[in-house]
Amino acid sequence: MTALGDEIASSALDLARSLWAELGVTGVPRRHDWQALDLEALIIFTASCASGDVRLRARTIDWCVVNNRYISSLRLHHFSRQAHPTTRRTAERYVSTVEAAMKRHRENRRRSPSPVPDLRRPSLIQLRLRALAGVSARAEILKLLLADPDRPRTVASMVAGAGYGKGGVAQALDMLTVAGITSAEAAADRLVYKLTRPVELAQAVNGLPAVFPDWGAIFKITEGLVHYARTASRDVAARVAAAAALAHELRHDLQSVPGAERPPHVITPASVERFDSWARAFVAEQAQAGASAADAPDVTYTVHRLLLGGWIATVTEPGQQPRPLALSDAPELRPERRAQRRLRTDQVGAADVIESMLVDIRTRDMQRSQGSLVSRQSVSDSLLPAMSREFASELLQPMQKGQSASFTEEFLQRWIASRRHRYTATA
Repeated sequence: MTALGDEIASSALDLARSLWAELGVTGVPRRHDWQALDLEALIIFTASCASGDVRLRARTIDWCVVNNRYISSLRLHHFSRQAHPTTRRTAERYVSTVEAAMKRHRENRRRSPSPVPDLRRPSLIQLRLRALAGVSARAEILKLLLADPDRPRTVASMVAGAGYGKGGVAQALDMLTVAGITSAEAAADRLVYKLTRPVELAQAVNGLPAVFPDWGAIFKITEGLVHYARTASRDVAARVAAAAALAHELRHDLQSVPGAERPPHVITPASVERFDSWARAFVAEQAQAGASAADAPDVTYTVHRLLLGGWIATVTEPGQQPRPLALSDAPELRPERRAQRRLRTDQVGAADVIESMLVDIRTRDMQRSQGSLVSRQSVSDSLLPAMSREFASELLQPMQKGQSASFTEEFLQRWIASRRHRYTATA
């Protein structure tokens, strides 16, 4: 395997490990606590990369056996069929191993030390919905609608994310509509569906994570990059052709990954190097790779969307109680200010408090390098307002009133570095 292959495969494995840590498989830090997981897509992805970690493969199979009541066999086969061609056989063998182990477990009824997931974690909204609505298309539909409750959805637009056939999704939506949980209306000669009471549903399932990534698309892109890196040819012309073909192939799935940088246009050997750098950065960003948890400051920032309007941010340092960091001025009541900022109503105050968080992080950075006398007033960065607006739009948009989302300083540092690189690269 090439050095590029080693690096990208390692990041892919780190991604799988972190996501399984959210489910209770111990051994690595949890880096995706604010992102909604997709269990079956993760199982198939693990099959494609777990050959590099036999222990992880064994632990995840044990987890599936003990917690099989949370798993949808229909979705497993759906994502197995959708997997990258080079990993499909591996995925099918992995799923067969899981299903055989499940059968033996049911027959023997032996207890296993494998962990049971903590369904209270924000990232496990899918499993909480399954506890409420069963392992069914209904649970997946509710997850998709909660991800963006203001967006009406057609049956066809939910099939891929739900992981069920069009008929099953339509039937589930009929049942939810009859029960009054969703509503249907005609739009352009087709039915579109929305949740009737999204806030009450979010409260019933103990809140929502900050974002709902399309893990099926992310995993498919990552699998393609891993295969490309592993099989990279030494022949320059062949390398250019392979990178160009993959860049074109990935563009559709990248549309499902908001905020992801698009790959460069590949036409020359120099552009291949840029594509390789993009591939490394994409997989590393999904894996949230960076400083180790042991070295990272244990500081957490929490953003609350208030029931009466506006936002508040708090910061929690090791061994201390949360302290207020910033409070918005309820932009819903200040239309003239909203017009000046040219932002959506629910993003004005969010951008304000996010900017205060980013200033606080920059202040901490400068204090580490220049001493503790550096003040917030002396910190200036022309990119912070733009990054704050982007953060609010990208990560806080799904939040309903009364909800909150927490972010570690480590994650925010990586996010800032990624966006700063993008801004400077396009300047």
